[in-house]
Amino acid sequence: MKQLTSRFLTAVDAACALGAAAGAVCALVLAALLIVEVVSTSFFAWSQPWAVEYSIYLQAVVMFGGAGWALRNGGHIRVQMGLSAMSPLVVRIVDAAVSAFSLGIVGFTAWALTGQAWRTFDLGSVSYYPMQTPVWIPQAALALAFILFALALLARLIRLGLGEDAEIPNTVGGTIE
Repeated sequence: MKQLTSRFLTAVDAACALGAAAGAVCALVLAALLIVEVVSTSFFAWSQPWAVEYSIYLQAVVMFGGAGWALRNGGHIRVQMGLSAMSPLVVRIVDAAVSAFSLGIVGFTAWALTGQAWRTFDLGSVSYYPMQTPVWIPQAALALAFILFALALLARLIRLGLGEDAEIPNTVGGTIE
């Protein structure tokens, strides 16, 4: 059982790292897209008809693609001053309670986004922008980002329950006290 749990946690961490990498690639593409749009509009008076549409889709993946990875690496905001006044056991209990509550919200959001992507796929909905992108594609990417975030929260709860470190020490996160 311990080996299965360890494999699950390792797989979740790897999937969240891929989500973060996808978010980083989308950030680069978004930056390039916006630079091309600004240059083409400013110097050639020609706007890219797809720039607005795809920048919206890319923004969603940039914002949520790395959420699970950030959680594991201590990149999410927390109130360290309040936590420092508590005993380690109370901190672990509060962390588990907040993580469980967050899992409920993020899990529901992932479920709703997945359902929405399936519905738009079934309906064959396309965007109203000139490119008429099938809407299920960006919706599925956003749903996947939330699924990864939900899995990261579940992995956090498992680690807290096992008495392991919920975050990788000394990686991304810092504290402001």
